[in-house]
Amino acid sequence: ARGYAQHGWLAAALILLQIVLFMFAMPGATLLWVVAALYPPVPATVILVTGASLGGLAGYLFARKLSTPRLARLRSNRGFRLLREHGDFLTLCALRVTPGFPHSIINYGAGILGLPLGRFLAAAVLGLSVKTFLYSRVIHHTLGAAEPSELLWRNVVPPLVLLALLLLLARRILRRRAVNTLGR
Repeated sequence: ARGYAQHGWLAAALILLQIVLFMFAMPGATLLWVVAALYPPVPATVILVTGASLGGLAGYLFARKLSTPRLARLRSNRGFRLLREHGDFLTLCALRVTPGFPHSIINYGAGILGLPLGRFLAAAVLGLSVKTFLYSRVIHHTLGAAEPSELLWRNVVPPLVLLALLLLLARRILRRRAVNTLGR
């Protein structure tokens, strides 16, 4: 398959496949293992982030379209209001970098909630870029390792969890600062 990696049509096909998978809330991230094996980390990251971001946008728009008739009822729901209040950039970015967090929940939830599209896409591109680059680099360089899963766990998961926690901490600090500023 690496012989075909030099052809642009393969990258385009992989991006298109991710878009379709993410649109229908299927695990498009499974293509990470294919793309990271075929391409070096930077091109793999570009391919995966493009497919996942456009797929996330497709899922967002799909969920938005499906939920439009029920929006009035959803707006009165306490859970809806809670999710809407915590749909800021830092939280969305933290969720994107969290290992194992299902992206379809973010895509569909943001679409149903009607979160601002710019914020949604910016968090998707930034969060997915960091996460995908780390995973792609480790996968690409450890294909021949005896225990790639152990290397993946040790080199990727802890930094991503730490980054997600730092993003949530930054969100908390910014919210407290805003409350203190308003209180003056």
